[in-house]
Amino acid sequence: MRYLLYFFLILGIHNAQVTGLNGWDLFIDPGHSQDENMGINGYSEAKEVLQVGLELMDILNSQSDIDTVYISRTNDNQSVSLYQRTNYANTVGASWFHSIHSDASSNTNTNRTLLLWGQRNNGNPDPPVGGEEMSSFMIDLLTQGMRIETTGSWGDCNFYTWSDYCANSGGPYLYVNRNTNMPSELSEEGHHTNPAQNQLVMNAEYKRMLAYLFFWSILDYHDINRPFVGQLAGQIIDIESQEPINGSIVQSDEYLYTTDTYNSLFYQYSNNEQELKNGFYWFEGLSDSTYEVIASAPGYYSDTSQVSILDTFITFHDVELLSSQPPIVVETFPVEGDSLFPSLEPIEIHFSRPMDTVSVLASVVFSPSTNFEGYWYDNQTLILTPDSLLFETDYIITIFDEAHDVYGHSMDGDQNGESGGDFQLYFRTGPADMIPPEV
Repeated sequence: MRYLLYFFLILGIHNAQVTGLNGWDLFIDPGHSQDENMGINGYSEAKEVLQVGLELMDILNSQSDIDTVYISRTNDNQSVSLYQRTNYANTVGASWFHSIHSDASSNTNTNRTLLLWGQRNNGNPDPPVGGEEMSSFMIDLLTQGMRIETTGSWGDCNFYTWSDYCANSGGPYLYVNRNTNMPSELSEEGHHTNPAQNQLVMNAEYKRMLAYLFFWSILDYHDINRPFVGQLAGQIIDIESQEPINGSIVQSDEYLYTTDTYNSLFYQYSNNEQELKNGFYWFEGLSDSTYEVIASAPGYYSDTSQVSILDTFITFHDVELLSSQPPIVVETFPVEGDSLFPSLEPIEIHFSRPMDTVSVLASVVFSPSTNFEGYWYDNQTLILTPDSLLFETDYIITIFDEAHDVYGHSMDGDQNGESGGDFQLYFRTGPADMIPPEV
């Protein structure tokens, strides 16, 4: 049959570590094909789930005694129909069918896991029964491992209540559930339309981590003890912006990981070097021990932590790094050299980092001298309101380098890249006729 060319079959067991799956096999179906269901950052659902499926196949074959692992496609060039997927699984008589997907939403803030299994319109599971129970394991592990919210595990006729298949044919709704001769379910790994999630799944190790969540679900379903996990994962985040840091380095003993960068990955999906970030790292094969974990990045202070590795699940350790760059003034009103500044307008000074407000106000001096009040719109925007500024007069506002941010960094007033140096703003007030008439 010609459609068999679309499929890849791996036989044999390599380095089996987990026993209890002998006599059972699995058909893995990475949903869609080629570049279908493009994510918000230009990385498609089809590409993501294919790699997760291939990782799951590798884990099962190398770490268990499973009989056979089938997969519906092995590369991004293949286009495989729904009929080909289910018909091949039925032809080889697979014990189980699992379809891997990620979800979509018009709301880019949405990011939830979801499991769907075949259900009749009377609420009962669609035979052959099993998808509901497997889904109950998968939804918990997938949600816990992805560390996001969940929509839950649903029978598809309860989820797709408008479906003609459920209303008129008795169910189920999903094609794979209607047409497979073995128990089946379909998983949604978060939302490929969510920017943060889509940038995470671009990472190769993140996809392998997701594959382990499915592997452990299968073991739980078969009541097989999970082997020692020995995995460490997390994100490296800027403590101020709360954005992931590209090119951060995580080291623990002989393990070393550099988070994705524009040049290593993101150039494929954006022309903007600052647009895409995930800050993700992941280690496997760690022992039952406590590790010293050192996280660092250019322009940041490093962080050292002691982390004890969990035995039954991923050990998550996120790190917030503090920038070592001194604060600078990024914008002013008036702008430097303004020669027609209205003398009754308040003066605004915007800083690059949250500032220690008391130290800044104590460092502000007007020349010629004038009384003023200062208040903060937030701890990065200083508003100065002088009692009065003379017309057609040159002014200099100086902020001495004793001013510092909330972390104790002295200001880089002359913006030479180092702490120290006073900041000065030169401007000239306009003539009296710039004052608007009273209404």
